[in-house]
Amino acid sequence: MSGQSEEKIYKIGQAAKAVGLKSYVLRFWEGEFEQLEPIRTPSGQRLYNEGHISLISRIKTLLHDEGLTIEGARKRLDSPDEESVEMAQDSFAPAPDAVSQLPLFSHEEFDSGEDKALLREIRTELLAIKDLLG
Repeated sequence: MSGQSEEKIYKIGQAAKAVGLKSYVLRFWEGEFEQLEPIRTPSGQRLYNEGHISLISRIKTLLHDEGLTIEGARKRLDSPDEESVEMAQDSFAPAPDAVSQLPLFSHEEFDSGEDKALLREIRTELLAIKDLLG
């Protein structure tokens, strides 16, 4: 027995199962996230280590739990100090149930064309702000 600790290696099916995804999702994400680069055997088989599993879990959290787009997840992963950015965003984010109670989310109140036009204008302005910040 050697003094080195052996790193656990996962085949794609094992890695997918470990994080609760399907294998095809990992293959797709490999093309979308440059950080996710599995080890390749001479025959082309994908192998994942614990670092890969951690990254896959982080991507899954960003996309599935936080609801980011792939582009948003890429930016978050590329940010120099991801943890501090995330903490700052969390401190300003309203609770999910609080958002649903905002008047703009009550569709029954906005039936007129004027109301819908106002909402479209607000949406356009918010998207412009998002692009400036983004």
